[in-house]
Order: sequence, then structure tokens, then C-alpha cells
Amino acid sequence: TNFTKIINNHTLKFGVLLERAGQNDYDQINVNGVPGGTDNQNGRFVFLDSTKTGSLLGIANAAYGKFDTYAEIGQRSYTPYRGHMFEAFVQDEWRATSKLKLTYGVRWTVVQPYYSLWNNMAVFDSAYYSASNAVSINPTTGNPIAGTGDTYNGVTLLGDGWPDAALGRVSLAGNTDYDYLFRGASRSYSNIDWKNYQPRLGIAYQISPTSVIRAGGGAYSTRLGVSDSIFLGGNPPLQPIASIAAGNVDNPGGGSSSTFPLSVNTQSKDFPMPKAWNYNFTFEREIGFKTVVGVSYVGRRGLHGQREKNINQLQIGTLLNTTYNENYFRPYKGYGAIRQTYNDANSWYHGFQLDVTRRFSNGLSYGLAYTLSTSKDDGSAQRDVIPDAYDASYIWGYSTFDARHVAVINFIYEFPWLRNAENKLLRSTLGGWQVTGVTQFETGTPFTVQAATDWAKMGSGSGNNITYFLKYANYGSDPEYPAQFRANSGDKNYYLTVKDSSGNLLFTAPANGTMVKDKLRSYFRNPGWQNWNIGLFKTFKLGENQSVLLRAEGFNWLNHPNWSSVDSTWTSSTFGMVTSKSSERTVQLSLRYSF
Repeated sequence: TNFTKIINNHTLKFGVLLERAGQNDYDQINVNGVPGGTDNQNGRFVFLDSTKTGSLLGIANAAYGKFDTYAEIGQRSYTPYRGHMFEAFVQDEWRATSKLKLTYGVRWTVVQPYYSLWNNMAVFDSAYYSASNAVSINPTTGNPIAGTGDTYNGVTLLGDGWPDAALGRVSLAGNTDYDYLFRGASRSYSNIDWKNYQPRLGIAYQISPTSVIRAGGGAYSTRLGVSDSIFLGGNPPLQPIASIAAGNVDNPGGGSSSTFPLSVNTQSKDFPMPKAWNYNFTFEREIGFKTVVGVSYVGRRGLHGQREKNINQLQIGTLLNTTYNENYFRPYKGYGAIRQTYNDANSWYHGFQLDVTRRFSNGLSYGLAYTLSTSKDDGSAQRDVIPDAYDASYIWGYSTFDARHVAVINFIYEFPWLRNAENKLLRSTLGGWQVTGVTQFETGTPFTVQAATDWAKMGSGSGNNITYFLKYANYGSDPEYPAQFRANSGDKNYYLTVKDSSGNLLFTAPANGTMVKDKLRSYFRNPGWQNWNIGLFKTFKLGENQSVLLRAEGFNWLNHPNWSSVDSTWTSSTFGMVTSKSSERTVQLSLRYSF
């Protein structure tokens, strides 16, 4: 509901918004939950060369029917997520003088994190984990020893019990064996941020009839949707899954049932909504020829960006000089990696923008938009799992989508010949043809030279899009880019220099038990790209209410090849090379009849 009140030269606006949103989620399977994990209710067999009761060849084990692991899920966990958002705002648009206008106001946003109508959500909360109730771990296998400790030590179901609506819908509802997991946590679990105020200010001032300046700044918040990475409705014990080790396909249940470390996803208790402070300054001037030139600075400070970490990570060097399984050393016993989503990523954006625009007049319009910018952050995507849960300072770098230079040129031109010819046939057939074009240039996005090898000896579960950096001999200096294309397997054309003059790699693995903490994320750049599109069209009038549009279009009409990304796999024979290209010319013709 919005209200507007005009008082003299003030236009006051205020309003409120109440939003109820939700999602019914039926796909919340963590296939890495147990060995052989699957999202298939029909089950999944795994045959390995190392199957203990079979041969030394996986395909032969399959022929014998000797499986290494078999897993199947029970009834899929179905979670009706719901949440609410309340917003209120007040704004004043004040025309102080005929040349000056001020707009200022504030918005207040309160977001309730999602909950389940049936209370079938579970999280891991260290506040409910007790070392005295921890399961015992087999140091060789890393598996919990059956009959010891509390399997769900630290897991809490959200809410104060099963509502009537859960009976018959949630498999655990009515089973008192799990009621102790309702430990008093709220249905939404994470705290509500009651202080999410977003002030905003805008100024427009006309310097002269042809010049104007505009400036503004303010805070903006966004509401997160239901996560497609952290499945609180699919956590144990809500999603039944069975796993059997070392058995025969004719009688899977006759194998040896095993207990495995639980795989749990969780959400931070402190979970503020992502927020950004945006600010800009623009100077615009009409320079004649019906053309306006604008020069702008645009900035953005991002706060509370979403990312993930493994809160059950080992300390660096833990697995050095030991043969014990990594799960034996986990801080929270009985669990594998515990991936937690939390909102503490940060970002900065600074951009210079140049805009030249001509309104369509006398058969011509054109535009040029150029941006020189830089964007840096310590987490570019919500699924980024930081490599070291205890130290994220070194992953600050260019955003994965950062493009330093971007230019877009467009035009529309109507050919002047015969446009006003007295001969109707000539005017309708040869006059009025138009050509349009859009051309874009963009420098390459960053990439990281990294590997998934656990040199740090701290176990699995940390890092995904961001993994472990290698030592770079030229760190601190600008990388060298011969910018050559590898046309065939025989040439040695590198886009990025990866070897020194003696032929030795500039990248080396760190010593075991250590982690490279140089700021090498997004340190290198892929090739840029360009795209040329053009179109020729003409509208033929067939009476007052009918017409035919003839259009010929060429996409990348110059057939300029765009190179693919640089091979960043340091063990690859084409490391540092660009080996493929794309963006072949495409031409299309269309004829449209309108009536």
C-alpha cells in the first residue's frame, strides 16, 4: 500500500509491503551423504577394482554381482518452505528551485528466514553438540562405531514439535525416538535483522539549458530465496537413506550394514540479508547534432554476500605423517564435512562510464557506451566454499565476472535515396531501407591457477570453485601474455607464460602440510571477445492495415573468432594455452506479414 501527498513543492510518499513467499521442495538429496549415495529410490550399485570380496577388476565384479557399496533412498523429503517480509518506506521529492531537485528517504526491511509448515527442517548447531555424547570413531575407516554416543549429536529439528499437518506427511512425525531433537530452536532458526535500514539520497541540478549533474547514493537490500545448495529439509534424520557395503546384487540386504559419518548442511545463526551501498555521480551535456554526452562514476560496496565454509574442517597439517582416516580427526565426531552457508562476503566495484547518445532524427541515431571498471570480492557466488574455513583473508581478488573494459556501439541509419520519391512504386520498393548494427568489445575475465590436491593435509570438504593455489614464481609482478593461439598439437604457442627461460614451470606445488596464502585468486586473465551484429530491413506497406517486414541479419558478420578460456590445469600438456575458438558467422533471413 502506497500513499502520496503533495504539499507545495514537496511530494511525500510513504507505504508498507507485506509479502508471504514460499517454495515446496521435493529435491533435497545430498548424494554425498554416504558412500554409494544416490538420489534414486530404485537404488545404486558401485563396483570398484578395490571391492574387498571380489576380484581386482571392477567390470569383473559387476559380472559376478559383487558390489562395493549399494545405497537407496526412502521416501523423498518434501518441505513446504514459507517466509515473510515486511517493508516500510518514506520519501520526499523536494523541488527546491526550478533547477534543483532533491529526493531523499529511507526504507526499513524485515525478513523472516524461511521455515517449514511441517517443522521438517534440521540444522547442525555446535551449541547442541556435546563432546561427552560424541560417537567413537574407527581410526582406520573413519566410520562411527555402532552403539557409541549420540548419532545426531548437534543436530536440531526446528520448532517445538510436529504440528498436526506433519502427521502422515513426514515419516518421522509421530515417532517419539526423534522428539529429543526438538531443542527449542525457532522454526526459522537464523536471527531476524531488525535494523536493516536503507537511507537514500538523490540530487539533480541543471547548470544550464544544455548541462545537468546528477548524484545519488543509498543502501539496498535483497531477500534470499530458498537455497539450492544447502538443503535443510533433506538433512538427517529427515531424509531416509540406506547403505550396504560389500554384498551381492542378488541379495543386497545380505551384505554388511555399515554406519557412515553423517553429511549435514547447515545455516549460520547470524544470517543477515545481502546489502549494498550504491553511489554515483553523472555530468551530462548536449553538444549539438542532437547528441548528449554523459560522464559518470559508479561505485558499489557489497556487504553480507553469500558463500559457504566447512565448519568441520581439520587444521592445516593434521593428516601429515598419519595413516588414520580424516574423519577420525574431525572436530565434530560422527560427521563428515559440514557445509554451512553464511553471509559475510564483501565486494567493491568502481566504474567510470562514458555514454554518447543521439536521438533518432533525419534517419540517424547512434550510441556509444564505454565502461572502465574493476570489481573485487572474496566470494563471487553463493556456492563458493572457501578453502580454509579459519582464514578467508587471502582469497580477496578480482570477481570472477570482472571485465576491465567494455564498449558497446550501436546505430540505426535510414538510407536517404528515394525516401521521398514522387513515384510511389520507387518509394515503396527502394526507399525506406534501414541498416542497424550493434558491436561489443570486452576484455577477458579472470581465472585462477589452482588444484583440488590436498597438499595442506586437512582433509576433504573445503573449497570447490576456489580450491588450493600453487606457488607462482612471479607473484607480485604482472603476468606475461604472449597472447598466441595454439593452432595444432605441434606448436608451442602460449597465451600465458607458464615457464621460465630454462623451461621450468613458474608454478609449483606447496610443501605437504602447508597452504599457499598469496592472493592468487583471479590473478590471471582470459582472452577478451568481440561481437559484430548487423541487420538490413525494409517494411512494405500493403494497404492501410497490412504490411510485410523483410529483414536480413548477420551475427558476428565479420566472422571474427573469439578464443576460448586459457587451460588453467597445471598438469595439462596445454597448460597456459588457448586451444579452441568459437563465434562463427550466422546469417538469417526473415519475412513477417502483419495485418
